[in-house]
Amino acid sequence: MSDGLGTRMVEMDEAKTSESDTRTKRLQLLIGGILWCVAVVCMIGLSWFAHIQRQPLAFELTLSRALQDMITAPWIGMLFRFLTAINDPLPDAITVVLVVVIFALFHWFRQAIFLALSVMVGNGIDALIGDYVGRPRPTAKLVHVDSHLIFNSFPSGHSCHMMVFYGFILFLTFTSSVRQWRYHWLVFIVQCWAVLNILIVGFARLWEGEHWFLDVVGGYLDGVIWMTLFIFLYQIATKHHWHLFHRKSLLSQPS
Repeated sequence: MSDGLGTRMVEMDEAKTSESDTRTKRLQLLIGGILWCVAVVCMIGLSWFAHIQRQPLAFELTLSRALQDMITAPWIGMLFRFLTAINDPLPDAITVVLVVVIFALFHWFRQAIFLALSVMVGNGIDALIGDYVGRPRPTAKLVHVDSHLIFNSFPSGHSCHMMVFYGFILFLTFTSSVRQWRYHWLVFIVQCWAVLNILIVGFARLWEGEHWFLDVVGGYLDGVIWMTLFIFLYQIATKHHWHLFHRKSLLSQPS
């Protein structure tokens, strides 16, 4: 009798724990959805503001000039230009294709698909926003300009791409399948490289005189929106795949 009562109590505790976990996950999903919608609204508002405010604000001009005057070490300039150059459209496309192929060789097909989708959608919509806003690039009359580009200034394509591409890769490095990989030292190098690109590119674009501050903020924000969306879709697809695999395993077991 006592054993039966103990078993029922354990089952009740497990049911309560499961219900609590479900509520926690729903709350997290709700909060995440609200924050994502807030980010979208902020991006729309920032795009509209950049559309009507085509010229740089006073603090943007002051910030760019101060950054260019403050950073004068040649090695820092070389680092900024290097990170920008390897993430220009052509090298960037080669890098993305190469990473997707590597993922496919390791049979990480789902990761490869969602990484490619996040990059294509994120960069594509970033370009469409730029066409709508039509904010001019910085000119040599206002700040030092490394190279004169014909593309629109808002939002920063480099900042958006860094967040979408390297942000998604950074997320993948913390998933269970990658954490259990025996070459964990290589994962740490990838994490450092991803963080370096994400953090530095914004400063690099301002220092090179290719963007204003709002352009960089818009690029990062746009990248966060699409990165988090495709991370969410990836998690749904992974969970669905796990359920299908578990169901097939149960069906294949002898009765």
